[in-house]
Amino acid sequence: MSYGLERDGGSVTMVPHSRPVLVLAARPIRGAGQPTAVNPAERTIAVPFHVLVLDIPSNAHILPKLGIVSELVQRGNRVSYVVADHLTDRVRGTGAEVIGYPSKDPLTSLRGGDLAAPQKAFFRENLDILRAAQEHLGPDRPDAVAYDEAAFQAGRILARTWDLPGVLLTVSTLSNDHYSYFDHVAQFVPSFRLTDPTEEIAEALAAFGLADQLPDFLWTRRRVAEFTISFVPPWFQPAHETFDPSQVVFVGPSVENRNFLGVWQPPASNLPVVLASIGGVHNDKLHFFRTVAEAFVDQPWHLVATVGDNLPQDDVDRLGHLAPNVEIHRWVSNISVLAHARAFVTHGGNGSLFEALYTATPSVIVPAGPDYLPSADTARGLGVATVVPHEELDGARVLAEVETLVNDEAVRLRLADLRERIRSGGGAVRAADRLEAYLRHS
Repeated sequence: MSYGLERDGGSVTMVPHSRPVLVLAARPIRGAGQPTAVNPAERTIAVPFHVLVLDIPSNAHILPKLGIVSELVQRGNRVSYVVADHLTDRVRGTGAEVIGYPSKDPLTSLRGGDLAAPQKAFFRENLDILRAAQEHLGPDRPDAVAYDEAAFQAGRILARTWDLPGVLLTVSTLSNDHYSYFDHVAQFVPSFRLTDPTEEIAEALAAFGLADQLPDFLWTRRRVAEFTISFVPPWFQPAHETFDPSQVVFVGPSVENRNFLGVWQPPASNLPVVLASIGGVHNDKLHFFRTVAEAFVDQPWHLVATVGDNLPQDDVDRLGHLAPNVEIHRWVSNISVLAHARAFVTHGGNGSLFEALYTATPSVIVPAGPDYLPSADTARGLGVATVVPHEELDGARVLAEVETLVNDEAVRLRLADLRERIRSGGGAVRAADRLEAYLRHS
């Protein structure tokens, strides 16, 4: 239940409302300078909202949302955030109410060759996310349900069964009637075809009274259908001009302090730094890390590699002892390294690419799978990255690509321009502004 302040003659009382109301005094807008004088009778105060956030167990999806969550909490809103138990530490620093749940780790389904497995695994994870929210909140309904693009099934079920506004928070490329991300992948890999567990989804929807809405819950039919905040810059989104600006807000990445991933300091050697990372899904690929690390042994570079959780410790130790200029971490804040780095060797996930653009760092992209190819293609088209197919990866090629990029003045100028553009998108502050404005009118 939300409450609003209402004036009755000279007194003010708190009364319940089904949605937040606006009364008494206006919320100041950041960066707007001195407030404009208003009629006292028209002043309003925004009653805080309660926003439920649903997310999948992935750093690449959680980290970009921490900024908007922190911003909403700092403004006095209540945020309840459903996140896998082993990642709750990522969210606690935002001030949100953390709702943990035991994840089945659907990301492992992305490492095999079965194109039907991820859709099954993520749908079942969505049901676990949904149940965690229901059990924790009970009758304490939020004012809105905000959800990651890979938690859209849980989000849409709760929004529709609770009759609440649904908000998509996405770090990925969007699809609509004019552009299909999955068709874009198929341009590079014609055999790429997703398969939804249609019968399993239909059975679950029937239990929620949503049997007639099956297409809205299929990955293969997914299109923008709700108010959406995209952490993708508009110029990185294919066909961005075809998205309704009143429905889809492109705020660009939200890059905040992520020192909980590990604090990093530049080397005493003062050698130029290269960062290497392959994200949180495919970081079991020892060949990638060994090839990249060996490329920089005895070279005038300092390599920092983040290898994640999936390599055996013996392999991590061997990588770390290759040479003094090779530095290995399980996790470290990419953004803290990229602030000093000259180049980035990456799998090409959107989160990594946007961190590189935010810091004006050129990228050598080694796509970890077919789903990374559209973003790699976009970054290459912008003239700030090169792409090396995984099957063509070797040390000499990596070193040559890095040195070509860092010595190209045209690349440097393009990156400087894009850095300014990406930082002017508004990030967390604009995202919170637009979300609050949307909820006031919902």
